[in-house]
Amino acid sequence: MPESQLYIHDLKDFTTRHEKVARRSTATKPSAPKIGNPTPLGLSAFAMSTFIASLYGLGVFGITVPNILVGVSFFTGGVTQFASGMWEYKVGNTFGGTGFSAFGGFWASLGAIYTPAFGIQEAFGIIPVAPNATIDEYGFCQLNCDRYASSGAIYAATNHELFTQYHNALAVYNAAWLIFTFIFTLACIRTNAGVLGAFVSLTVAFLADVIYHLTPTNTVFLKIGGVAELITSFIVFYCLAATLLTPDLSPISLPLYDLSKKY
Repeated sequence: MPESQLYIHDLKDFTTRHEKVARRSTATKPSAPKIGNPTPLGLSAFAMSTFIASLYGLGVFGITVPNILVGVSFFTGGVTQFASGMWEYKVGNTFGGTGFSAFGGFWASLGAIYTPAFGIQEAFGIIPVAPNATIDEYGFCQLNCDRYASSGAIYAATNHELFTQYHNALAVYNAAWLIFTFIFTLACIRTNAGVLGAFVSLTVAFLADVIYHLTPTNTVFLKIGGVAELITSFIVFYCLAATLLTPDLSPISLPLYDLSKKY
């Protein structure tokens, strides 16, 4: 048999064996686990955290003790949102991954501010007091006395200069998140009306918070910030419902109004 025929025969035999091995390898190779949509988890965590924080800011039902908000900030707003952000990256959604992860950090940091173990408020001379305490008992001024005037203060400032620094520091803190949120507002113009509306109202909320902390005696901006946060939470709740109410799960559907073709 000619050498060329031997070569062709050997090549065909090798190819056949290789194809069989490849088929066996493909058959035994485990498939990647299917990943669900992490967006509803992030939306629910954001909506609930913002809803609770907004009612605290508006002083609804006379609630002043922030312990419930601290727990929500760390776990619902913090851990849950951060986890959903990581899963958004896994499915290739950079916008959702960045947004949820960053706001998870925001809520965790907010919880840290009100946690005595971190010593943040203590460093500014802010001390906890009894709910029915008066100004004269614990210093020159109640912290956020305008917010808690109806039910008494739970914190008091012991030093005027530190009290001013505390509010200025919170103004800088909120200003950073104002810039971040405004960038996201620009980045979502071509998404849908729900997402855009949420970021617009959240931008207004951060702006109002910045102005309030620069002028802490001006209660108008405190209320504006609380109302804007409440509106944000309702919009995000709507987006959550629109995301979950799919044809295979519910006969009800909610539009999000796609903006990709308008801008």
